[in-house]
Amino acid sequence: MNRQFQDRPPKRRRPAKHRPRAVTNKAWEQFVEWCQSRGLNPVPANPWTVAAFARWSESTHRPAAIRKLVAGIAQIHEGKTRKRLERHPLVERTLAMIDAKAEAAKSSSKLFEDDDFLDDEKPKANRKAAKPKVQKTLATKRKASGPGGLSAQPRLVSRRKLKR
Repeated sequence: MNRQFQDRPPKRRRPAKHRPRAVTNKAWEQFVEWCQSRGLNPVPANPWTVAAFARWSESTHRPAAIRKLVAGIAQIHEGKTRKRLERHPLVERTLAMIDAKAEAAKSSSKLFEDDDFLDDEKPKANRKAAKPKVQKTLATKRKASGPGGLSAQPRLVSRRKLKR
């Protein structure tokens, strides 16, 4: 035997804090959780499922992030089933629609100007004084509802004490 190998101490394992972690795909984990909460199969995933997930994540992610989510899902899915989900026409149309919707939202103008609501220092002359609202009593509400019809509120019944 070779002497140089006998003199070395046995190789130690690195402590847990220094070991490299397993690579996780958060998009895949989120997709699996979403599928399980709806009773859908993540593997093999239907392109409709991936498109529905993209639409669901539209409220919390930007279009570029949604494309990355779909790419991450497709990467894991391709390794498991050899299907290319991100290239399916339904998924491509859904992602294009999400992009177009975001572009339309960027280019649309505001309905109101910010100065109309933020500038309280100058009172506007054309505003009329607000009239106090008159509260309708229960009797006037019943008259307004029409005769003999069903009312939205039940009649109030007073409790009477019975005499013995």
